[in-house]
Amino acid sequence: MLDILNEVKDFEIITIYRHTGADADALGSQFGMKYFLESNCPDKKIYALGDDVGSAADMFPTRDQLDDISIAKSCAIILDTGNTERIDDQRYKMAKKVIKIDHHIEVDAYGDVSYVDTKAAAACEILALMFENSKKVVSTACARALYIGLLADSINFTTTSTTARTLQAAAYLVSCGLDVNKISQERMGMSENDFFYINEIRSSVTVDRHVAYAIMDASTYEKYGLDYNLAKEKVFAMANVKEFEIYCLFTEDKSYGEGYYNGSLRSKNVAINEIANDYGGGGHANACGVKKLTKEDISRLVNDLANLL
Repeated sequence: MLDILNEVKDFEIITIYRHTGADADALGSQFGMKYFLESNCPDKKIYALGDDVGSAADMFPTRDQLDDISIAKSCAIILDTGNTERIDDQRYKMAKKVIKIDHHIEVDAYGDVSYVDTKAAAACEILALMFENSKKVVSTACARALYIGLLADSINFTTTSTTARTLQAAAYLVSCGLDVNKISQERMGMSENDFFYINEIRSSVTVDRHVAYAIMDASTYEKYGLDYNLAKEKVFAMANVKEFEIYCLFTEDKSYGEGYYNGSLRSKNVAINEIANDYGGGGHANACGVKKLTKEDISRLVNDLANLL
């Protein structure tokens, strides 16, 4: 297992990155790493960078700011990001050393050091076990960040990627002094606007041969005060329905102009990542993303997914 403290020992500045549109696993691993290094490397300056705060920002601190000269002196740690294009803050390229830690199917082989475990349910799982193995100090703040990310990417330990190691990681984090009930309340609570938007999604669902999907326009989620990053995360609105073997949420992303949608794809059992790859996306076997689709593209994609069943 990677000895992260040994890898960064020669650097005074450490910069930590994750992917754009950051979810809880991206932010959890980023801040978990920051807190771990702060506890065990008090002489180093550690920065969590990235501008696109994503959908889970309210559960984590604000990102740091750092100048180019300092980044050029740093060791960069990139978490939860399979391809270089999605790294939030491309200035990571300026760093003296780049370390990649990830659990996605590898798209780009990058970094001077690379540790990829595609069997892990989350990047936070990798870090939790790495930190446990180190026998070093893990603060409650570090454990909290990692536990939130682990819960999110494993969908509360229900995905096919959840293993004994996932639960081992969770047990270790809880042993670091977490208030599990408090964290659950923070994660599961929703606003009134969230509640009514989720109902809109469910009212918009179409089912094609056990593939459920909803196409949500920007005008709909904006009506409830949501931005794109918050709206796209509501794919869980279709989860836990016995007949839905695959479910997908297509959310309009106005950064491309009108009429283009990004998709969040989920499957109970069958692998769907190859279909996602065919549409320029990717991810895990049972949880993928696709980008910049028209409604015609969505129709073809849903048909391809249905043909898997």
